[in-house]
Amino acid sequence: MEITEQVKTIKKNLKLISKLEKQFNLKPNADIDDPLLYCGVAESNLIAELTPLVEEYFGSAYKLAGETAFLKNLFDKFIKAVGGARKDQTLFKKDIDEGVILYCAFWPWGTQPVKTSVRIGLVCYSEEVEAEYTKHLKGYF
Repeated sequence: MEITEQVKTIKKNLKLISKLEKQFNLKPNADIDDPLLYCGVAESNLIAELTPLVEEYFGSAYKLAGETAFLKNLFDKFIKAVGGARKDQTLFKKDIDEGVILYCAFWPWGTQPVKTSVRIGLVCYSEEVEAEYTKHLKGYF
């Protein structure tokens, strides 16, 4: 399996992580133990400010906060792969290859959050493909 170009694209897009940490003081969550997932924590009042930067890398949101996610949770393969979505969550996605999607998600903490998790991860619909990407990208998220 030759994924050199896809890996370059992903690495280029992962530059977003350092920009978010520097510009918005995101703090990485050290409890995350997934080599294809970054989870930072932001003050919830900064989400509107950091969204344009995320859109530069991912384009428009795939699912905006405020939109219902009931049917997507049942039938959308991508939404199911990221663990489902609540109405207050925002999801961005970028198709990398067939069955490989880079995403960014804003996961507010609770109903009146002061903190929001900003997750940037890679979804692979095949375990074999995921293992290959993990070899190339370990330490980048």
